[in-house]
Amino acid sequence: MNSLLKSAFLYFNKIKVVHSIPGRLRLQIPGLDKIPEDMKKYEHYTTSIIKMEQGIEDISYSYITSKVLVKYNPQLTNEKKIVDWLNFVWKKIVENEDVYNKMSVEEIEKNLDKFYEILCKELKRGR
Repeated sequence: MNSLLKSAFLYFNKIKVVHSIPGRLRLQIPGLDKIPEDMKKYEHYTTSIIKMEQGIEDISYSYITSKVLVKYNPQLTNEKKIVDWLNFVWKKIVENEDVYNKMSVEEIEKNLDKFYEILCKELKRGR
């Protein structure tokens, strides 16, 4: 995907707030319902990355509705910081799609640790 297409994709596929009260945030996540069943067992990678944002305490995924429930400490973070963080993570994943784009699910599974390390480095560098 070229730069203009990636920008347009990210603009129209942002993570959106469905419901918010202090300490709890329900989000609509683009494409969560399209995650292959055999990849869901690796959600701990996603959870770990999301929890890199200080104050996030728990994450629950609903793959059927494409929603995520984020429980957080409102003394340490807030809705805007969390949404900005998740959109930043999403942007880094899309920007680095050339790393995983043409791989099969099996190839992706074999390389998850490597992808996780690459993404963590990218995210830390971008903060």
